[in-house]
Amino acid sequence: MKRYSQAISKCVLVAFVFTLLSGCADYREINELSFVLGIALDKGENSPYKATLQVVNPSNVSTATSSSGGPSIINFEGEGKTPGEAIWHSFKKTSRYVSFPHLEVLVISEELAKEGILNILEVFERDFQLRLSTTVLLSHNTSAASILKVLTPLNKITSEALVTNVENIQKVVGTNSRLTISKVIQYTKNAEEDITISTVTLKRKSKKMSEVANIERTDPIKPEIDGMAFFKEDRWVGWKGGQSTRALVIAYNEGEVMYITAPFNKGEFITLRLLDMKSKRYAKIKNGKPQLTMNVKGDATISEIIGPYELANNEDLKPLEKAIEKKLEEEIQQMFKFSQKLGVDSFGYGEKLAIQHPAQWSKFKDSWRSIYKNAETNVRVDISIKTEGARKNSIKFYERGSGYDN
Repeated sequence: MKRYSQAISKCVLVAFVFTLLSGCADYREINELSFVLGIALDKGENSPYKATLQVVNPSNVSTATSSSGGPSIINFEGEGKTPGEAIWHSFKKTSRYVSFPHLEVLVISEELAKEGILNILEVFERDFQLRLSTTVLLSHNTSAASILKVLTPLNKITSEALVTNVENIQKVVGTNSRLTISKVIQYTKNAEEDITISTVTLKRKSKKMSEVANIERTDPIKPEIDGMAFFKEDRWVGWKGGQSTRALVIAYNEGEVMYITAPFNKGEFITLRLLDMKSKRYAKIKNGKPQLTMNVKGDATISEIIGPYELANNEDLKPLEKAIEKKLEEEIQQMFKFSQKLGVDSFGYGEKLAIQHPAQWSKFKDSWRSIYKNAETNVRVDISIKTEGARKNSIKFYERGSGYDN
């Protein structure tokens, strides 16, 4: 909300400067503009495409509704033979001039993504009004329009809430990453790797989820980032949720902090807060078979130990480190197997082979996806615990009669 308010203030300042420099010919008052914050694209009922534009009334952004009871977020829909035409047709339903400088998010439906996304993104790359820095998300098991129509808690602007959510997950959880339109176009056209894009869903639905009553609940319906869609060229070919998707975030060094829990003794668990995670990928082809290696290193602090455990010296840290290393290695190998089954190089090893062994890449690039399926994969993880936190021994450990358990 603060970010958007600052953007509106800047817009007012720019409009004022242009008025001074060039007169009033192209000047529009801020209350004459419809600022588009989000665009959702689905299949239309009567045309190939339906666009939903989420616009915001700047005078009402501080609350879900204005003092007069009118909503601060309004969605306009239009259909067309192309994505661009659908967007332009939605203009017919607003009395204000439509402005795109603050476009935050583009949500594309699963149905459209399975047919291909490059044609959809053509208008965004070509038209100077549309921002290439806009975040791209894909709706999963629901329409793209339904995602934008939900009024969200904490942040009353749904489009901004979606972007903040995926950014926070990338920084703190590490299971998803944020991609912009420019990055999606770049990676999709790159023959050396296959892209993955974060997906968003509604795990519950209600006719009132687009009403203010939704955010007045203690358990409001809200969009949730639920996994990653896997692409072959520009088509959605698979989906994966859960913790194993963080293997991709680790591979591309996109995460900042991760919390990982693993068993280390019977009935005991360790949770580490991983910091400064770095991975390196290597690829080569031997006897016609790719050999793919990923080396991961990271520092960690202990977040919790469930069960009685004594930390008397540094040797007692090794079982905890080994448990997390094993967990991460298993997750990364699971993701390797999943991408190989789909025949998509989501880890970008084609790019590594092209850089590290260009002659081999030139020979095998046309059949890369086929031979990638049978690649030999090697994963090595090295975790080093730097601090134990505010206590040493676990809270359940104590020396009988000592009177002190830390």
